Amino acid sequence: MGIKISERVKLHHIEWDEEREDLLLREYAPTTWNTGTTEYDIDLINTTKVGGGDYIDLYDYTSNSVTTISSTGVYYKVDMNASSTLSKGFTALANGRIIKVGDSYKTPMKIQANIAVQGSNNDEIHFLFYKNGYSVSNSLATKVIVGNNKGDTTTLQCLETLNDGDYIEVYVSNESGARDVTLENVDIIINELT
Repeated sequence: MGIKISERVKLHHIEWDEEREDLLLREYAPTTWNTGTTEYDIDLINTTKVGGGDYIDLYDYTSNSVTTISSTGVYYKVDMNASSTLSKGFTALANGRIIKVGDSYKTPMKIQANIAVQGSNNDEIHFLFYKNGYSVSNSLATKVIVGNNKGDTTTLQCLETLNDGDYIEVYVSNESGARDVTLENVDIIINELT
């Protein structure tokens, strides 16, 4: 005869994922009472990574790419010719798209970018991360270009959950007029919080 366990008991199991080279914590919980065995059935309810995680560093310091801004206050993908030297669990395209690959664990990611652009004096420039083509509103960063048409470095950041196939890009808008911006440099880092 089986042992009846409390509905509130959760079972935890740690295992090594050889393919991903990650330590996983799997959490199970009782679901339905099985009258045939007089035990609760259990189901996997969550998988998280322990100690480590995925990351990427994507940058462009030299391309001086121009992002065409056709309308005031409308966001456009920042034009860049980016490179990546360190990554695990991501793939990156030269145009600045970072794609999550390899797993479907819903782990929070810290997404951060330091970016500087050239533009017209006194133009108010806004930056946002876009996830799968939609704005991530809590990542908004603003910079006013002053003086010699160069902008200081601006930092935008947020926390997001990324699943396999999700992608992140940096977008820019000119809130002062339909005037283009030129990329001076950008460094985008995404790392998994474990």
